[in-house]
Amino acid sequence: MIILQRLLSRVSPVVWLTLFLLGSLYYVWRLQQPQVLIDAVAEALPLQCVSYAPYYKPGMNPTVKDSFVDPLQIEQDLQALSKVTKCVRTYSVSQGLDYVPKAAQKLGMKVILGVWIGWVDALNVKELELAVQQANQYPDTVRGLVVGNEVLLRGEQSEPKMHEYLQWAKANTKAPITYADVWEFWLKHPTLEQDVDFVTVHILPYWEDKPVAIEQAVAHTASVMGHLGTVFKKPILIGETGWPSQGRQRFWSKPSAINQALYMRGFLNAAQQNHWQYNVIEAVDQPWKRELEGTVGGYWGVLDTDLQPKFSLQGPMAERADGMTPYLIALVLAVAAVAWGQYKQVSTSQKAMLALSGLALGLHAYLQVDYVQLAARNTGEYATLGGLVLLGWGLVWVQLRHWLGLSVNVCMEQSMLRLLALAFLLTSAGLAVNGRYLDFPLILVCLPLVMLTISLISVSERETSAASFNQMGFWLTAVMGFMAANMAVAAAILEPGNVIAWWWCAACGVALFVVPGRSLQLSR
Repeated sequence: MIILQRLLSRVSPVVWLTLFLLGSLYYVWRLQQPQVLIDAVAEALPLQCVSYAPYYKPGMNPTVKDSFVDPLQIEQDLQALSKVTKCVRTYSVSQGLDYVPKAAQKLGMKVILGVWIGWVDALNVKELELAVQQANQYPDTVRGLVVGNEVLLRGEQSEPKMHEYLQWAKANTKAPITYADVWEFWLKHPTLEQDVDFVTVHILPYWEDKPVAIEQAVAHTASVMGHLGTVFKKPILIGETGWPSQGRQRFWSKPSAINQALYMRGFLNAAQQNHWQYNVIEAVDQPWKRELEGTVGGYWGVLDTDLQPKFSLQGPMAERADGMTPYLIALVLAVAAVAWGQYKQVSTSQKAMLALSGLALGLHAYLQVDYVQLAARNTGEYATLGGLVLLGWGLVWVQLRHWLGLSVNVCMEQSMLRLLALAFLLTSAGLAVNGRYLDFPLILVCLPLVMLTISLISVSERETSAASFNQMGFWLTAVMGFMAANMAVAAAILEPGNVIAWWWCAACGVALFVVPGRSLQLSR
Protein backbone atom coordinates (compact mmCIF):
# COMPACT_ATOMS: atom_id res chain seq x y z
CA MET A 1 0.00 0.00 0.00
CA ILE A 2 2.84 2.39 0.88
CA ILE A 3 4.61 1.59 -2.40
CA LEU A 4 1.38 2.23 -4.34
CA GLN A 5 0.85 5.53 -2.52
CA ARG A 6 4.39 6.60 -3.34
CA LEU A 7 3.90 5.71 -7.00
CA LEU A 8 0.61 7.58 -7.20
CA SER A 9 2.06 10.58 -5.38
CA ARG A 10 4.38 11.10 -8.32
CA VAL A 11 1.38 11.85 -10.54
CA SER A 12 0.62 15.55 -10.49
CA PRO A 13 -2.82 16.67 -9.28
CA VAL A 14 -3.09 18.35 -12.69
CA VAL A 15 -3.30 14.91 -14.32
CA TRP A 16 -5.97 13.67 -11.92
CA LEU A 17 -7.94 16.90 -12.31
CA THR A 18 -7.77 16.62 -16.08
CA LEU A 19 -9.18 13.09 -16.00
CA PHE A 20 -11.94 14.09 -13.60
CA LEU A 21 -12.82 17.16 -15.66
CA LEU A 22 -13.03 15.12 -18.85
CA GLY A 23 -15.38 12.69 -17.12
CA SER A 24 -17.53 15.55 -15.81
CA LEU A 25 -17.70 17.22 -19.22
CA TYR A 26 -18.71 13.94 -20.84
CA TYR A 27 -21.42 13.39 -18.20
CA VAL A 28 -22.99 16.82 -18.75
CA TRP A 29 -22.62 16.57 -22.53
CA ARG A 30 -24.19 13.10 -22.57
CA LEU A 31 -27.29 14.33 -20.73
CA GLN A 32 -27.77 16.99 -23.40
CA GLN A 33 -27.65 14.61 -26.35
CA PRO A 34 -31.01 13.82 -28.03
CA GLN A 35 -32.03 10.18 -27.93
CA VAL A 36 -34.23 8.49 -30.48
CA LEU A 37 -37.47 7.29 -28.89
CA ILE A 38 -40.58 5.62 -30.22
CA ASP A 39 -43.14 8.12 -31.50
CA ALA A 40 -46.75 8.32 -30.38
CA VAL A 41 -48.96 7.63 -33.37
CA ALA A 42 -50.95 10.60 -34.62
CA GLU A 43 -54.23 8.75 -34.03
CA ALA A 44 -53.45 8.65 -30.28
CA LEU A 45 -53.44 12.43 -29.95
CA PRO A 46 -54.54 14.57 -28.22
CA LEU A 47 -54.48 13.10 -24.72
CA GLN A 48 -57.92 11.79 -23.74
CA CYS A 49 -57.91 13.41 -20.29
CA VAL A 50 -55.45 14.72 -17.66
CA SER A 51 -55.67 15.27 -13.91
CA TYR A 52 -55.98 18.96 -13.16
CA ALA A 53 -54.99 20.61 -9.89
CA PRO A 54 -54.24 24.35 -9.90
CA TYR A 55 -51.79 24.25 -6.96
CA TYR A 56 -48.55 24.71 -8.88
CA LYS A 57 -47.69 28.30 -7.97
CA PRO A 58 -45.41 29.16 -5.02
CA GLY A 59 -47.21 28.81 -1.71
CA MET A 60 -50.28 27.04 -3.15
CA ASN A 61 -51.26 23.89 -1.30
CA PRO A 62 -54.71 22.26 -1.09
CA THR A 63 -53.95 20.95 2.41
CA VAL A 64 -53.81 24.53 3.72
CA LYS A 65 -57.14 25.46 5.28
CA ASP A 66 -59.18 28.14 3.51
CA SER A 67 -57.15 27.89 0.28
CA PHE A 68 -59.03 29.37 -2.66
CA VAL A 69 -58.28 29.29 -6.37
CA ASP A 70 -59.01 32.38 -8.44
CA PRO A 71 -61.51 31.63 -11.27
CA LEU A 72 -59.28 33.61 -13.64
CA GLN A 73 -56.42 31.20 -12.97
CA ILE A 74 -58.68 28.24 -13.71
CA GLU A 75 -59.66 29.77 -17.04
CA GLN A 76 -56.02 30.46 -17.94
CA ASP A 77 -54.97 26.95 -16.91
CA LEU A 78 -57.67 25.27 -18.96
CA GLN A 79 -56.82 27.48 -21.92
CA ALA A 80 -53.24 26.16 -21.77
CA LEU A 81 -54.40 22.58 -21.27
CA SER A 82 -56.81 22.76 -24.19
CA LYS A 83 -53.74 22.54 -26.43
CA VAL A 84 -52.92 19.02 -25.20
CA THR A 85 -56.30 17.59 -24.20
CA LYS A 86 -60.06 18.13 -24.34
CA CYS A 87 -60.81 16.77 -20.88
CA VAL A 88 -59.64 17.28 -17.30
CA ARG A 89 -60.18 15.25 -14.16
CA THR A 90 -60.46 17.08 -10.84
CA TYR A 91 -60.27 15.69 -7.31
CA SER A 92 -62.50 18.12 -5.44
CA VAL A 93 -65.09 20.83 -5.91
CA SER A 94 -64.09 22.86 -2.85
CA GLN A 95 -61.58 25.75 -2.67
CA GLY A 96 -63.07 27.28 -5.82
CA LEU A 97 -62.76 24.19 -8.01
CA ASP A 98 -66.51 24.09 -8.52
CA TYR A 99 -65.80 26.71 -11.20
CA VAL A 100 -63.99 24.16 -13.39
CA PRO A 101 -67.13 22.89 -15.21
CA LYS A 102 -68.15 26.44 -16.14
CA ALA A 103 -64.67 27.30 -17.38
CA ALA A 104 -64.44 24.02 -19.31
CA GLN A 105 -67.81 24.61 -20.95
CA LYS A 106 -66.55 27.89 -22.40
CA LEU A 107 -63.71 26.01 -24.11
CA GLY A 108 -65.76 23.01 -25.23
CA MET A 109 -63.86 20.75 -22.83
CA LYS A 110 -65.18 17.84 -20.75
CA VAL A 111 -64.72 17.29 -17.01
CA ILE A 112 -64.47 14.16 -14.90
CA LEU A 113 -65.57 15.81 -11.69
CA GLY A 114 -63.94 14.69 -8.44
CA VAL A 115 -65.59 14.47 -5.03
CA TRP A 116 -63.06 14.47 -2.20
CA ILE A 117 -64.00 11.92 0.45
CA GLY A 118 -62.00 12.08 3.68
CA TRP A 119 -62.38 11.31 7.38
CA VAL A 120 -65.24 13.71 8.25
CA ASP A 121 -68.69 12.63 7.09
CA ALA A 122 -70.20 16.13 7.32
CA LEU A 123 -67.52 17.54 5.01
CA ASN A 124 -67.93 14.59 2.65
CA VAL A 125 -71.69 15.20 2.39
CA LYS A 126 -71.15 18.90 1.73
CA GLU A 127 -68.61 18.10 -0.99
CA LEU A 128 -70.88 15.51 -2.54
CA GLU A 129 -73.88 17.83 -2.64
CA LEU A 130 -71.89 20.58 -4.36
CA ALA A 131 -70.47 18.13 -6.91
CA VAL A 132 -73.91 16.74 -7.72
CA GLN A 133 -75.23 20.29 -8.13
CA GLN A 134 -72.43 21.04 -10.63
CA ALA A 135 -72.99 17.79 -12.52
CA ASN A 136 -76.69 18.57 -12.87
CA GLN A 137 -76.02 22.18 -13.89
CA TYR A 138 -73.49 21.21 -16.60
CA PRO A 139 -74.71 17.81 -17.88
CA ASP A 140 -73.07 18.23 -21.29
CA THR A 141 -69.70 19.04 -19.74
CA VAL A 142 -69.42 16.64 -16.79
CA ARG A 143 -68.54 13.20 -18.19
CA GLY A 144 -68.67 11.50 -14.82
CA LEU A 145 -68.57 11.94 -11.07
CA VAL A 146 -65.66 10.35 -9.18
CA VAL A 147 -66.94 9.81 -5.65
CA GLY A 148 -63.74 9.39 -3.65
CA ASN A 149 -60.11 9.02 -4.66
CA GLU A 150 -58.05 6.24 -3.04
CA VAL A 151 -60.18 6.48 0.10
CA LEU A 152 -59.88 2.78 0.87
CA LEU A 153 -56.14 2.85 0.22
CA ARG A 154 -55.77 5.62 2.81
CA GLY A 155 -58.19 3.87 5.17
CA GLU A 156 -60.28 7.00 5.69
CA GLN A 157 -63.65 5.32 5.09
CA SER A 158 -64.99 1.77 5.10
CA GLU A 159 -66.34 -0.14 2.12
CA PRO A 160 -69.96 0.00 3.42
CA LYS A 161 -69.70 3.77 3.80
CA MET A 162 -68.44 4.11 0.24
CA HIS A 163 -71.45 2.13 -0.93
CA GLU A 164 -73.66 4.71 0.80
CA TYR A 165 -71.91 7.66 -0.84
CA LEU A 166 -72.08 6.06 -4.29
CA GLN A 167 -75.73 5.13 -3.94
CA TRP A 168 -76.66 8.64 -2.81
CA ALA A 169 -74.82 10.19 -5.76
CA LYS A 170 -76.47 7.82 -8.19
CA ALA A 171 -79.90 8.67 -6.85
CA ASN A 172 -79.37 12.41 -7.21
CA THR A 173 -77.73 12.84 -10.62
CA LYS A 174 -77.83 11.37 -14.09
CA ALA A 175 -74.08 11.79 -14.51
CA PRO A 176 -72.17 8.48 -14.63
CA ILE A 177 -70.83 7.55 -11.18
CA THR A 178 -67.50 5.91 -10.33
CA TYR A 179 -64.97 5.41 -7.55
CA ALA A 180 -61.19 5.68 -8.08
CA ASP A 181 -58.49 3.62 -6.40
CA VAL A 182 -55.31 1.71 -7.18
CA TRP A 183 -56.09 -1.45 -9.09
CA GLU A 184 -55.13 -3.78 -6.21
CA PHE A 185 -57.74 -2.17 -3.96
CA TRP A 186 -60.43 -2.60 -6.57
CA LEU A 187 -59.59 -6.30 -6.54
CA LYS A 188 -59.91 -6.26 -2.73
CA HIS A 189 -63.32 -4.51 -2.91
CA PRO A 190 -64.98 -5.81 -6.08
CA THR A 191 -68.54 -5.33 -4.75
CA LEU A 192 -68.18 -1.58 -5.35
CA GLU A 193 -68.75 -2.38 -9.03
CA GLN A 194 -72.46 -2.80 -8.38
CA ASP A 195 -72.80 0.89 -7.41
CA VAL A 196 -70.79 2.48 -10.22
CA ASP A 197 -71.33 2.99 -13.93
CA PHE A 198 -67.67 2.40 -14.71
CA VAL A 199 -64.62 1.22 -12.75
CA THR A 200 -61.80 3.75 -12.33
CA VAL A 201 -58.41 2.20 -11.58
CA HIS A 202 -54.98 3.71 -11.01
CA ILE A 203 -52.04 1.96 -12.65
CA LEU A 204 -48.72 3.59 -11.79
CA PRO A 205 -45.76 1.30 -12.51
CA TYR A 206 -43.40 3.54 -10.49
CA TRP A 207 -45.50 3.29 -7.32
CA GLU A 208 -46.21 -0.44 -7.44
CA ASP A 209 -45.20 -2.52 -4.43
CA LYS A 210 -42.78 -4.11 -6.88
CA PRO A 211 -41.79 -1.14 -9.07
CA VAL A 212 -41.37 -1.82 -12.76
CA ALA A 213 -38.50 -0.75 -14.99
CA ILE A 214 -39.37 1.65 -17.78
CA GLU A 215 -38.73 -1.05 -20.38
CA GLN A 216 -41.54 -3.20 -18.95
CA ALA A 217 -43.83 -0.41 -17.72
CA VAL A 218 -46.32 -0.31 -20.60
CA ALA A 219 -46.42 -4.11 -20.75
CA HIS A 220 -47.17 -4.11 -17.01
CA THR A 221 -50.07 -1.70 -17.53
CA ALA A 222 -51.41 -3.89 -20.33
CA SER A 223 -51.11 -6.98 -18.13
CA VAL A 224 -53.05 -5.31 -15.31
CA MET A 225 -55.75 -4.15 -17.73
CA GLY A 226 -56.02 -7.65 -19.14
CA HIS A 227 -56.51 -9.12 -15.68
CA LEU A 228 -59.04 -6.46 -14.62
CA GLY A 229 -61.02 -7.18 -17.76
CA THR A 230 -61.58 -10.74 -16.54
CA VAL A 231 -62.78 -9.57 -13.11
CA PHE A 232 -65.08 -6.61 -13.86
CA LYS A 233 -67.97 -6.52 -16.33
CA LYS A 234 -68.48 -2.76 -16.45
CA PRO A 235 -66.26 -0.40 -18.51
CA ILE A 236 -62.85 0.38 -17.04
CA LEU A 237 -61.25 3.82 -16.98
CA ILE A 238 -57.55 4.12 -16.21
CA GLY A 239 -58.01 7.01 -13.81
CA GLU A 240 -54.31 7.67 -13.26
CA THR A 241 -51.23 6.59 -15.14
CA GLY A 242 -47.94 8.27 -15.96
CA TRP A 243 -44.27 8.49 -15.06
CA PRO A 244 -42.28 11.04 -13.01
CA SER A 245 -39.58 13.17 -14.64
CA GLN A 246 -37.50 13.80 -11.50
CA GLY A 247 -36.86 12.17 -8.16
CA ARG A 248 -35.66 9.07 -6.41
CA GLN A 249 -35.21 5.78 -8.20
CA ARG A 250 -37.25 2.93 -6.66
CA PHE A 251 -35.91 -0.53 -7.36
CA TRP A 252 -35.83 -0.61 -11.19
CA SER A 253 -38.11 2.41 -11.70
CA LYS A 254 -36.03 5.45 -12.56
CA PRO A 255 -37.63 8.90 -12.88
CA SER A 256 -36.25 10.98 -15.73
CA ALA A 257 -37.45 13.30 -18.44
CA ILE A 258 -36.69 10.74 -21.13
CA ASN A 259 -38.40 7.92 -19.24
CA GLN A 260 -41.49 10.08 -18.75
CA ALA A 261 -41.67 10.73 -22.49
CA LEU A 262 -40.91 7.08 -23.25
CA TYR A 263 -43.71 5.82 -21.03
CA MET A 264 -46.23 8.32 -22.34
CA ARG A 265 -45.46 7.54 -25.96
CA GLY A 266 -45.63 3.80 -25.41
CA PHE A 267 -48.75 4.04 -23.29
CA LEU A 268 -50.60 6.21 -25.82
CA ASN A 269 -49.83 3.73 -28.58
CA ALA A 270 -51.02 0.84 -26.41
CA ALA A 271 -54.17 2.77 -25.45
CA GLN A 272 -54.92 3.42 -29.10
CA GLN A 273 -54.35 -0.21 -30.04
CA ASN A 274 -56.35 -1.66 -27.12
CA HIS A 275 -59.09 1.01 -27.09
CA TRP A 276 -58.43 1.96 -23.45
CA GLN A 277 -60.16 4.91 -21.83
CA TYR A 278 -57.63 6.78 -19.69
CA ASN A 279 -56.68 9.85 -17.71
CA VAL A 280 -53.03 10.88 -17.32
CA ILE A 281 -51.62 12.13 -14.05
CA GLU A 282 -51.08 14.93 -14.28
CA ALA A 283 -51.62 18.21 -16.09
CA VAL A 284 -49.09 20.44 -14.30
CA ASP A 285 -46.21 19.68 -11.92
CA GLN A 286 -47.29 19.99 -8.26
CA PRO A 287 -44.38 21.22 -6.08
CA TRP A 288 -46.47 20.93 -2.89
CA LYS A 289 -46.65 17.15 -3.29
CA ARG A 290 -42.93 16.89 -2.57
CA GLU A 291 -43.73 17.31 1.14
CA LEU A 292 -45.82 14.14 0.99
CA GLU A 293 -43.97 12.01 -1.55
CA GLY A 294 -40.44 13.39 -1.78
CA THR A 295 -38.94 15.01 -4.85
CA VAL A 296 -40.72 12.63 -7.19
CA GLY A 297 -44.17 13.77 -6.05
CA GLY A 298 -43.77 17.17 -7.65
CA TYR A 299 -42.83 16.08 -11.17
CA TRP A 300 -45.58 14.05 -12.82
CA GLY A 301 -46.97 16.85 -14.96
CA VAL A 302 -47.09 16.95 -18.75
CA LEU A 303 -46.62 20.71 -18.30
CA ASP A 304 -44.13 22.44 -16.01
CA THR A 305 -45.08 25.19 -13.56
CA ASP A 306 -44.72 27.74 -16.38
CA LEU A 307 -47.43 25.78 -18.26
CA GLN A 308 -44.90 24.73 -20.90
CA PRO A 309 -44.76 21.15 -22.27
CA LYS A 310 -42.05 19.08 -20.56
CA PHE A 311 -41.66 16.63 -23.42
CA SER A 312 -42.76 16.03 -26.97
CA LEU A 313 -44.61 12.96 -28.20
CA GLN A 314 -42.63 12.66 -31.43
CA GLY A 315 -39.00 12.99 -32.35
CA PRO A 316 -35.69 12.69 -30.44
CA MET A 317 -35.40 14.07 -26.92
CA ALA A 318 -32.56 14.90 -24.50
CA GLU A 319 -32.59 14.47 -20.73
CA ARG A 320 -31.47 18.07 -20.18
CA ALA A 321 -31.71 21.22 -22.25
CA ASP A 322 -29.23 23.48 -20.47
CA GLY A 323 -27.49 24.68 -23.61
CA MET A 324 -24.17 26.39 -22.95
CA THR A 325 -25.07 27.59 -19.44
CA PRO A 326 -23.08 25.01 -17.41
CA TYR A 327 -20.03 25.44 -19.65
CA LEU A 328 -20.17 29.23 -19.39
CA ILE A 329 -20.39 29.06 -15.59
CA ALA A 330 -17.43 26.69 -15.56
CA LEU A 331 -15.45 29.02 -17.83
CA VAL A 332 -16.19 32.05 -15.66
CA LEU A 333 -14.98 30.24 -12.53
CA ALA A 334 -11.88 29.03 -14.35
CA VAL A 335 -11.02 32.56 -15.48
CA ALA A 336 -11.62 33.87 -11.95
CA ALA A 337 -9.38 31.15 -10.50
CA VAL A 338 -6.57 31.93 -12.95
CA ALA A 339 -6.91 35.65 -12.21
CA TRP A 340 -6.57 34.91 -8.51
CA GLY A 341 -3.51 32.79 -9.26
CA GLN A 342 -2.02 35.65 -11.25
CA TYR A 343 -2.61 37.94 -8.26
CA LYS A 344 -0.84 35.44 -5.99
CA GLN A 345 1.95 35.07 -8.58
CA VAL A 346 1.75 31.28 -8.68
CA SER A 347 3.57 29.18 -11.27
CA THR A 348 2.21 28.26 -14.69
CA SER A 349 1.50 24.66 -13.62
CA GLN A 350 -0.38 25.95 -10.58
CA LYS A 351 -2.44 28.24 -12.80
CA ALA A 352 -3.34 25.20 -14.88
CA MET A 353 -4.41 23.45 -11.68
CA LEU A 354 -6.57 26.43 -10.73
CA ALA A 355 -8.15 26.55 -14.18
CA LEU A 356 -9.01 22.85 -14.11
CA SER A 357 -10.41 23.14 -10.59
CA GLY A 358 -12.52 26.14 -11.60
CA LEU A 359 -13.94 24.27 -14.57
CA ALA A 360 -14.78 21.21 -12.49
CA LEU A 361 -16.29 23.28 -9.69
CA GLY A 362 -18.39 25.28 -12.16
CA LEU A 363 -19.88 22.19 -13.77
CA HIS A 364 -20.61 20.48 -10.48
CA ALA A 365 -21.89 23.62 -8.77
CA TYR A 366 -24.43 24.04 -11.59
CA LEU A 367 -25.70 20.48 -11.09
CA GLN A 368 -25.59 20.77 -7.30
CA VAL A 369 -27.68 23.93 -7.17
CA ASP A 370 -30.17 22.34 -9.56
CA TYR A 371 -30.36 19.26 -7.31
CA VAL A 372 -30.98 21.34 -4.19
CA GLN A 373 -33.80 23.23 -5.91
CA LEU A 374 -35.44 19.95 -6.91
CA ALA A 375 -34.95 18.02 -3.67
CA ALA A 376 -35.28 20.61 -0.88
CA ARG A 377 -38.88 20.75 0.33
CA ASN A 378 -38.65 23.20 3.20
CA THR A 379 -36.33 25.63 4.95
CA GLY A 380 -34.67 22.90 6.98
CA GLU A 381 -33.82 20.84 3.91
CA TYR A 382 -32.60 23.90 2.03
CA ALA A 383 -30.29 24.62 4.96
CA THR A 384 -29.11 21.01 5.24
CA LEU A 385 -28.51 20.37 1.55
CA GLY A 386 -27.15 23.88 0.99
CA GLY A 387 -24.82 23.37 3.93
CA LEU A 388 -23.51 20.14 2.40
CA VAL A 389 -22.87 21.99 -0.87
CA LEU A 390 -20.93 24.74 0.93
CA LEU A 391 -19.00 22.15 2.93
CA GLY A 392 -17.95 20.47 -0.30
CA TRP A 393 -16.87 23.76 -1.83
CA GLY A 394 -14.90 24.55 1.33
CA LEU A 395 -13.05 21.24 1.13
CA VAL A 396 -12.26 21.91 -2.53
CA TRP A 397 -10.81 25.29 -1.60
CA VAL A 398 -8.71 23.80 1.21
CA GLN A 399 -7.26 21.09 -1.05
CA LEU A 400 -6.33 23.74 -3.61
CA ARG A 401 -4.45 25.68 -0.97
CA HIS A 402 -2.53 22.53 -0.08
CA TRP A 403 -1.58 21.96 -3.70
CA LEU A 404 -0.50 25.57 -4.11
CA GLY A 405 1.67 25.42 -1.00
CA LEU A 406 -0.43 28.02 0.84
CA SER A 407 -1.18 27.97 4.56
CA VAL A 408 -4.18 25.95 5.79
CA ASN A 409 -5.88 25.83 9.16
CA VAL A 410 -5.58 22.10 9.80
CA CYS A 411 -7.97 22.12 12.77
CA MET A 412 -10.63 23.66 10.54
CA GLU A 413 -10.01 21.08 7.84
CA GLN A 414 -10.23 18.24 10.36
CA SER A 415 -13.59 19.63 11.50
CA MET A 416 -14.79 19.78 7.90
CA LEU A 417 -13.78 16.15 7.35
CA ARG A 418 -15.77 15.08 10.39
CA LEU A 419 -18.78 17.03 9.17
CA LEU A 420 -18.51 15.28 5.81
CA ALA A 421 -18.37 11.89 7.53
CA LEU A 422 -21.41 12.89 9.61
CA ALA A 423 -23.27 13.90 6.44
CA PHE A 424 -22.61 10.46 4.94
CA LEU A 425 -23.75 8.81 8.17
CA LEU A 426 -26.99 10.76 8.55
CA THR A 427 -27.90 10.37 4.87
CA SER A 428 -27.25 6.62 4.85
CA ALA A 429 -29.17 6.22 8.12
CA GLY A 430 -32.16 8.03 6.66
CA LEU A 431 -32.07 5.93 3.50
CA ALA A 432 -31.79 2.69 5.46
CA VAL A 433 -34.49 3.46 8.05
CA ASN A 434 -37.09 5.33 6.00
CA GLY A 435 -35.75 6.08 2.54
CA ARG A 436 -38.93 5.80 0.45
CA TYR A 437 -39.09 9.56 -0.08
CA LEU A 438 -35.39 10.47 0.29
CA ASP A 439 -33.05 11.08 -2.63
CA PHE A 440 -29.45 9.91 -3.01
CA PRO A 441 -27.38 13.14 -2.96
CA LEU A 442 -24.54 11.73 -5.08
CA ILE A 443 -23.92 14.96 -6.95
CA LEU A 444 -23.35 16.83 -3.69
CA VAL A 445 -20.50 14.59 -2.48
CA CYS A 446 -18.80 13.57 -5.72
CA LEU A 447 -16.58 16.65 -6.12
CA PRO A 448 -15.24 16.88 -2.54
CA LEU A 449 -14.58 13.12 -2.50
CA VAL A 450 -12.56 13.33 -5.70
CA MET A 451 -10.54 16.30 -4.44
CA LEU A 452 -9.82 14.56 -1.13
CA THR A 453 -8.78 11.41 -2.98
CA ILE A 454 -6.38 13.38 -5.13
CA SER A 455 -4.90 14.96 -2.01
CA LEU A 456 -4.58 11.59 -0.30
CA ILE A 457 -2.72 9.92 -3.13
CA SER A 458 -0.81 12.88 -4.53
CA VAL A 459 0.42 14.88 -1.55
CA SER A 460 3.47 13.40 0.10
CA GLU A 461 3.86 13.42 3.88
CA ARG A 462 6.41 16.20 3.87
CA GLU A 463 3.88 18.48 2.13
CA THR A 464 1.15 18.06 4.72
CA SER A 465 0.70 20.55 7.48
CA ALA A 466 2.15 19.69 10.85
CA ALA A 467 -0.29 19.06 13.65
CA SER A 468 -0.52 16.91 16.71
CA PHE A 469 -2.30 13.61 16.20
CA ASN A 470 -5.87 13.81 17.45
CA GLN A 471 -6.60 10.14 18.07
CA MET A 472 -10.19 10.66 19.20
CA GLY A 473 -11.00 12.81 16.18
CA PHE A 474 -9.53 10.28 13.78
CA TRP A 475 -11.45 7.38 15.27
CA LEU A 476 -14.66 9.40 15.34
CA THR A 477 -14.27 10.09 11.62
CA ALA A 478 -13.47 6.44 10.90
CA VAL A 479 -16.39 5.10 12.92
CA MET A 480 -18.86 7.46 11.24
CA GLY A 481 -17.53 6.40 7.84
CA PHE A 482 -17.82 2.73 8.75
CA MET A 483 -21.40 3.11 9.96
CA ALA A 484 -22.34 5.15 6.88
CA ALA A 485 -20.94 2.49 4.55
CA ASN A 486 -22.81 -0.32 6.33
CA MET A 487 -26.10 1.56 6.32
CA ALA A 488 -25.64 2.39 2.64
CA VAL A 489 -25.23 -1.31 1.90
CA ALA A 490 -28.35 -2.07 3.95
CA ALA A 491 -30.33 0.53 1.99
CA ALA A 492 -29.13 -0.91 -1.34
CA ILE A 493 -29.94 -4.49 -0.33
CA LEU A 494 -33.54 -3.41 0.26
CA GLU A 495 -33.67 -2.31 -3.40
CA PRO A 496 -31.34 -4.66 -5.30
CA GLY A 497 -32.34 -3.24 -8.67
CA ASN A 498 -31.61 0.36 -7.72
CA VAL A 499 -28.35 1.27 -9.49
CA ILE A 500 -28.26 4.69 -7.80
CA ALA A 501 -28.39 3.03 -4.38
CA TRP A 502 -25.32 0.95 -5.26
CA TRP A 503 -23.53 4.05 -6.52
CA TRP A 504 -24.24 5.62 -3.14
CA CYS A 505 -22.71 2.51 -1.54
CA ALA A 506 -19.64 3.04 -3.68
CA ALA A 507 -19.41 6.69 -2.62
CA CYS A 508 -19.69 5.68 1.04
CA GLY A 509 -17.04 3.00 0.50
CA VAL A 510 -14.65 5.56 -0.96
CA ALA A 511 -15.43 7.95 1.88
CA LEU A 512 -14.73 5.21 4.43
CA PHE A 513 -11.10 5.09 3.30
CA VAL A 514 -10.51 8.59 1.99
CA VAL A 515 -11.97 10.78 4.75
CA PRO A 516 -10.27 9.05 7.73
CA GLY A 517 -7.15 8.57 5.61
CA ARG A 518 -6.95 12.26 4.84
CA SER A 519 -7.58 13.04 8.50
CA LEU A 520 -4.69 10.79 9.53
CA GLN A 521 -2.47 12.24 6.81
CA LEU A 522 -3.07 15.76 8.09
CA SER A 523 -2.20 14.73 11.64
CA ARG A 524 1.29 13.47 10.86
